[in-house]
Amino acid sequence: MLYLKESFVFVDLEASDSSTVIQKLADSLHVAGMVTADYSAATIDREAVHPTGLPSRPFPIAFPHADADGVERSALAVAILKSPVLFKNMADPDEDLSVELVIMLANKSPEEQIETLRNLAELFGEASKLTELKAMTDTSEIVMWLKKELALDA
Repeated sequence: MLYLKESFVFVDLEASDSSTVIQKLADSLHVAGMVTADYSAATIDREAVHPTGLPSRPFPIAFPHADADGVERSALAVAILKSPVLFKNMADPDEDLSVELVIMLANKSPEEQIETLRNLAELFGEASKLTELKAMTDTSEIVMWLKKELALDA
């Protein structure tokens, strides 16, 4: 099961680029013992080869992640960005997307990662859900909302 708590959620995060966002999210997971110290570097390296930006509506999102070997306990970290940052489109790596919401995955197994990605894609395939989440400003509200929408354990 995926672990999610308030210290993994950032509202109005200011970042100059995708690597900064990834570093911030991975650091929050590392401090809590969810991932190893090198998870951020592994995620940044993977993002360069296998981009995770999605041209969703009403705004693009990204789901950066690395392989399971850097994961101690499965978790999610979330950043609602103050200003968009560029991520490459996973379907067209030559295209830049101005991403406004980033959800970092840290999954202990490839099967769990596929399931998590499927659940997130299904949830955020609904434009109203993206709009609803982005409008939230309270981290505890965001955690409760995501746990309910993704059926995560408390």
